Amino acid sequence: MDPARHLETGTYIARQPIYNQQLGVHAYELLFRTATSPDSATASDAATSHVMLSAFGEIGLDALVGSRLAAINMTWRLMEELRELAVPAGRMILDLPPSLPCDEDAVQLLRGLSGQGYVLALDDYVPGTSRDALLPVVHQVKIDTASSRPDELRLIFRGLKTTQVEKVAKKVETLEDYEFLRDLGFDYFQGYFLSRPRVFRAVNLPTGKLTVLRLLARLQQPEMDVHELQHLIAQDPGLAFKLLKLINSPFFGLNRQVDSLARAILILGHRKLVTWACMLVLSGLEDRPAGLVHLCLQRAGLCERIARMAGRRPVERYFTAGLFSALDLVMERPLPQVIGPLPLDDEIKRALLEGEGELGEVVACARACETDQVESVVFADLLREDIMNAMLEAGQWADEVQSVSISGTVRR
Repeated sequence: MDPARHLETGTYIARQPIYNQQLGVHAYELLFRTATSPDSATASDAATSHVMLSAFGEIGLDALVGSRLAAINMTWRLMEELRELAVPAGRMILDLPPSLPCDEDAVQLLRGLSGQGYVLALDDYVPGTSRDALLPVVHQVKIDTASSRPDELRLIFRGLKTTQVEKVAKKVETLEDYEFLRDLGFDYFQGYFLSRPRVFRAVNLPTGKLTVLRLLARLQQPEMDVHELQHLIAQDPGLAFKLLKLINSPFFGLNRQVDSLARAILILGHRKLVTWACMLVLSGLEDRPAGLVHLCLQRAGLCERIARMAGRRPVERYFTAGLFSALDLVMERPLPQVIGPLPLDDEIKRALLEGEGELGEVVACARACETDQVESVVFADLLREDIMNAMLEAGQWADEVQSVSISGTVRR
């Protein structure tokens, strides 16, 4: 889960990705947190009001969710007032709590909201209750899969066969759980399963992925001069093409065409070109879900931002540590197997494998952000809310990087 910007001292907005079956980010659920209870969402009129004010005022919906939908836990009173609020209905999922009335008044209200363009989701759905009366007027049901056995989930699916509702799996903790739920027929997934690598028996990495790892490691070598960098990138024609396509995109706003790697290095600078090259290499791993690559990019960007805020130099080392700390997720192998053969210096290897030093502390802080362990979001003397702001910025940056690999353009 991505902690987002603070609203006032001791209060935060957190966001949790909602993934589709291909593990692309479909939406973000926005939740209100407090410093006294950072690991649990607060469900009340006040909490929902804080989220709404943040999404449509102080922070802005684009900053929080980009082009995705925003899922917000609603209350009956605020749902009645939605008609008076000038919010973009087509961009919102309204999570309907179990306490919502199930009478004719509720049905009429929900039909009106659906007609305005809101997506309606029954949160914590359990079949065989009065809430079944709302199934014809909602679009989604959210099911707590962690508290349900496989046979119970199959029964729930049989009961929903005659409906048109989409099924959202909550509290998905492992990739194995995701695969079972996906095969069962769930449409969307929430949980920490992308942050936790699967255990594999295979010893050797496939040749293609080993080549990617070696390229990433070589790009990180500080002693590499401009000519060596140009030669290394030129060995991968696809990467060279993407870099030239990137630098000629509207994002950089150049007045003349850049038609050579040498000129691209001159304009971007050595470090920036290396950073973009690494991102394009990772984004080009077509066999890995977009959500995993996004998490990898986001962690690297967050570690660099934390280092910069804390005055640690060179920030590139923190970026590298963050980038390689997530490669077990992308490569589907234990981290020691991924990191061991690479030409990284001992300090970075100890940070990644043993959590040593400030590099290890930054990586631990980034991981805490991802899994919503807000009390562990600490580094140096930085304020927690500043780290959370950096997390949101890193997520936006990762979105932009991924858009390059898809379209060759980056949103400003």
